[in-house]
Amino acid sequence: MTESGHPLSADYFKTLFRKSFLDMREAANAVIVAAIIFCAGISIGLLYPSWSEEQLSALKTIAASLIGKSMHMIILTIFLKNSLAAAIAVILGPLLGIAPVFGALSNGVLLGATLSQINREDTMVFLLQLLPHGILEIPAIFMAWGIGIWQGAWFFQINRPHSFRDRTIKALRIFFIIIIPLLLCAAIIEGTLIYRLMLQKQA
Repeated sequence: MTESGHPLSADYFKTLFRKSFLDMREAANAVIVAAIIFCAGISIGLLYPSWSEEQLSALKTIAASLIGKSMHMIILTIFLKNSLAAAIAVILGPLLGIAPVFGALSNGVLLGATLSQINREDTMVFLLQLLPHGILEIPAIFMAWGIGIWQGAWFFQINRPHSFRDRTIKALRIFFIIIIPLLLCAAIIEGTLIYRLMLQKQA
């Protein structure tokens, strides 16, 4: 085996990244669909905030569980939570894309309901706090939902077995090469910010 073909060589990783981004281009339209569904969910959440009361309660419970934890544990908790959500969208995507569609819609409703409960000034503060890690986390989650939806379209292709296998391989490659690193970086940023805010409140 040549050096460039070695699993740990720089050329191997470059090729892997290149393939992953090319795969992502194939699923680009599905990512846009996921974003549209998410935005529709926000509108629903703004109009009917009571629909996501249970989700808001669960979110508050998770936030409360972070109090008193070390920065590393906060980062790990956030990373595992987001990675699990992304993994579910990708793994269950082949089931006609139902899980990622539901994920995009329900998370949109949750954000819309959250925004509906705060005033205009606090909304701006909330969005500014969301921005640092959201720049990485939101695209990563959209990608997970998008490739899940894209996988689900295998059923409507002419050669179903080939399409199922091909899309599954590409989706997993995107998940591990693009999505997971983005979620890790986002978790580090968010966890660090949360930890510093907790220290400020304690001071």
